[in-house]
Amino acid sequence: MSSQQEFKIHFGWNDFFENQLTNIAVNDQMVVAKVINEERNLYELEYDYGKTVHAQISGKIHYKATGRIHYPAVGDWVLAEMNPHNERAVIKHVLERKNMLKRKQIGASDDIQILAANVDVVFIATSLNANLNINRLYRYLTFVKDSKARPVILLTKSDLLHESEKIAEQVKHQFPDVDVHLLTSIKFEEATFLREYLGVGITAAIVGSSGVGKSTLVNYLIGDERIKTADVREGDDKGPHTTTARSLYKTIFGGLIIDSPGVRELQFMGHDEGFKDQFADIEELVQTCRYTNCTHTHEKDCAVMSALESDELSIERWKSYKKIRGEVLHELRKENKWMLAEVRKTWKKRSIEARKRVRGEI
Repeated sequence: MSSQQEFKIHFGWNDFFENQLTNIAVNDQMVVAKVINEERNLYELEYDYGKTVHAQISGKIHYKATGRIHYPAVGDWVLAEMNPHNERAVIKHVLERKNMLKRKQIGASDDIQILAANVDVVFIATSLNANLNINRLYRYLTFVKDSKARPVILLTKSDLLHESEKIAEQVKHQFPDVDVHLLTSIKFEEATFLREYLGVGITAAIVGSSGVGKSTLVNYLIGDERIKTADVREGDDKGPHTTTARSLYKTIFGGLIIDSPGVRELQFMGHDEGFKDQFADIEELVQTCRYTNCTHTHEKDCAVMSALESDELSIERWKSYKKIRGEVLHELRKENKWMLAEVRKTWKKRSIEARKRVRGEI
């Protein structure tokens, strides 16, 4: 086995990506590479063990792109053309992604932001202080489940709280289908469970608010104090953004970890599948109500109200369901409205062209 073949296996290459090469014209100057860093439209690629190169996208990719989804992201496999006379390579193709962790771009833009591509596991880090918020965990899980990656909740800084075990049990009760682990603020070597999620060929990503200990954990996982860390502020238990760019690193367990800046806003966009997965039990419950337009507030034979009264459904989960459902449906309506407008523009253009042909103008 060649060095690059072994590199590809360790970095998550498989038949899904290999089969895509049969439809692409590959020349001798091209290499298969992994995007390991992205910052200000400049990408760092690794194409063999320890061999990296900075790259920019080709004009063709830029010309055809209609949104952020068509640009490379950390975790992507790409085909890059090496240039012996230039320090930078050119990304010619972005291979189809196995999945992606995404959110709505912050601000007025209706574009998406890709947090990580081709991930198998997503660590959702939240510290056992004022940062712990069950409703926020529901939001994170909706994002992760939409990507089809395996979610893992990390309750960090557990050594700073006497009731950490009790809180962990409460979180496990809220999310019985998700792995939940306690993590101390310094003794990461005791967290033997981490090896399970970071074996050879596995790519993980870590998300969470600033100040929950993501960078400290990633430094341990890569065996190097490469990432800057900072203490949380007194009063609000929040931390500054010490990570400013998304990066992929090799871990001491053989797998890969993608670190990214702390997430302050989680806006949905095209996350309806993740929503349905996260709240499948409530979606099924709603369908059993006596009336199809049930408001779940006063109607007779309301399955939701009965479940709430019997504690089969917790009020916290129901509130999260309603809030997230409203946001997801709002974005879906906006997306469908935009798609309808684009279809109308296309048909209008075709109608004008057809009339011109009839008049012999074209």
